[in-house]
Amino acid sequence: MKEKQTIIKLYLDGLSKRKIALLTKKSRNTVDKYINEYERSKDEDVRNLPIAEDIVKPPTYKKRVGRRRVLLESIEVMLRDFIKENEWKKDHGMAKQQMKIVDMHEKLLERGYSISYTTVRNFINDEVAKTKEVFIRRHAEPGYEVEFDWGEIKLFIDEKMKTFSLAVFTLAHSNYRFARIYQSESQICVLDVHTKFISHIGFIPSVFTYDNMRTVVKSFIGTEKTMTDSMIHLSNYYQFKIRLCEPRKGNEKGHVERSVEFIRRKAFASTYRFSSLEEAETHLNNELEKLNQRFHHEHKVSHLELMQTEKEIIGPTIIAPFDVSEILECRVDKYSTVVIKQNHYSVPEGHVGKYIIAKLSADQVKLFIDGEIIATHKRNWGVHQWEMNIYHYLETFKRKKGAMAQSECLRQAPQQIKNLYHSHYIGKEKEFIALLHYMKDNNNFERVMAAVEELNGIRWGYVTTERILFLCEQSEPTGVSLERDETTNQSESNLRAYASLFHQVDKGVTQYG
Repeated sequence: MKEKQTIIKLYLDGLSKRKIALLTKKSRNTVDKYINEYERSKDEDVRNLPIAEDIVKPPTYKKRVGRRRVLLESIEVMLRDFIKENEWKKDHGMAKQQMKIVDMHEKLLERGYSISYTTVRNFINDEVAKTKEVFIRRHAEPGYEVEFDWGEIKLFIDEKMKTFSLAVFTLAHSNYRFARIYQSESQICVLDVHTKFISHIGFIPSVFTYDNMRTVVKSFIGTEKTMTDSMIHLSNYYQFKIRLCEPRKGNEKGHVERSVEFIRRKAFASTYRFSSLEEAETHLNNELEKLNQRFHHEHKVSHLELMQTEKEIIGPTIIAPFDVSEILECRVDKYSTVVIKQNHYSVPEGHVGKYIIAKLSADQVKLFIDGEIIATHKRNWGVHQWEMNIYHYLETFKRKKGAMAQSECLRQAPQQIKNLYHSHYIGKEKEFIALLHYMKDNNNFERVMAAVEELNGIRWGYVTTERILFLCEQSEPTGVSLERDETTNQSESNLRAYASLFHQVDKGVTQYG
């Protein structure tokens, strides 16, 4: 606009077109164009104004209208059909079989159309943008809803990497988080974490929200969903309602989706090596306490305080925990074990061939005969594993003493019992079995270990079953000092020398010292 006015002004001042082009740094053609327009408009303007109106208007250019030569209507129809087919696949569980833009482009090329990938991509993006999803902001009422989901974590337990499942609950209003580690995502574990969560917070939210996991939804028939019997029993017992997300709509429970990733990162991103699963669970609980002490981004108070407010609104729950156990009938095999979920659990000897009842929970296996409990084991979630209790085989070991040294039940015995056997009872299995009988009957493992320490403090090779039982039967410890000095060491050396001189070493395997 200013350039055009400048050129006309210089022309009216009497400068030549060549001089004007040099001063304005415009081409001669541009200068000629503007001056010719001015002269023409001046001749046509009948109002006899000093400068015609056209001169003050901005320059105009002829708009180019290109013809769409490649993206034909037939191509657009085919691309829209591809988009509709992808939408249908999303709604029918075939999301991973959708066509990508590159696949659509290849289809067009196969059908003889000559079109670039960029043209196809731009058209698809424009069409998809017209149907983008609109999200609704949620308002969570206190105590109304809680969301549940599973996550996966990998931990090193005793220097071995194992995969575990992380069960997570998140209260929608307070964003209070609760989580537990499991070795399976089975129905028993789902029910178990529900009872622990309700016992932990002390009240029952009105609605529990899930995605379409198999432990909650038994079957789909069209749009109808059938709940599993266990979840129906649980919801009836605790009187809560169940809400299920639409398929592949995890954003409908966005609180817990975020919580799974958040807890996994905060608890196990930097610390992932533990000596036992119990240590990992303790670490998780400590981290959850810290996370729940943080302030809510909207309410400006801690998640824990908000949860307590929800509890006050709903009212505390006074109800016994739901029994999540599973009952099975098993037969005792020749090893005096029962096989449950491909794992062996020992049974006290004398029941081989009998049918017994097993009660399975997420943590324990309890075995019953005629309504009386005969054994309890920690639940093993592996495959083809053996859970053996050495006290279940004492009578058998009396007849088969040689089987003790390399038996599976000795391998699984507490480390102190294994150390006691290998240090003092190799070749003296009869005395060792008698000691085990004594510990089983009197339930005084700690007192026996203390007696062993006392005897070890007197002199080398002084530990025998008879002396252990004598010390255990005393009402108070003998008070023998366990500290060793040079006099004690020399006395032991003299005693060993006298014993060797008079051939008074204990019977059994010879010990060299």
